[in-house]
Amino acid sequence: RTLDSLRQDDRRFPRVMMAELDNAHHFFRHIKKAWTEGDFIDPAAFRIRYLVEQSRYEDGLSINWVEYFANSIPEAADAPLRELLERKGRKVGGQSKFALLKVSDAKTAAAQYVDIAIVHDPEENDPSHALVRGYEAYNDQVAEELGKVVLAAYSARS
Repeated sequence: RTLDSLRQDDRRFPRVMMAELDNAHHFFRHIKKAWTEGDFIDPAAFRIRYLVEQSRYEDGLSINWVEYFANSIPEAADAPLRELLERKGRKVGGQSKFALLKVSDAKTAAAQYVDIAIVHDPEENDPSHALVRGYEAYNDQVAEELGKVVLAAYSARS
């Protein structure tokens, strides 16, 4: 599906809706080059950012819901996702990656510390946007566990 056809579907997901993603679904986390070394992904890529000037954490870890793109294989979602991120002004460098995680695996990995929620949080210019929420108090520990359950990492510029 193209980005334009996805935009026509935006009405399905009003901004106020924060439905949890299905446990069988998947999400991508954009991984910048600084968080990678070869195939290794630094757990820092899964930390919720602390906003010093606001003395608080972000609302959750920003991710993208793979099944939103209605493709049968996750890597088929990378082109429309890359286009979305670039339209948002995000730099998708040649050595950055999309880390693929399964919702149920992420929840199970975090559960030894805290129950997390993985919710659809569509933005005006990013209807596939979602958040991993609820682990601010265990940020480093949960980030480490999420890094362990990455199913695959795809080049963001393939």
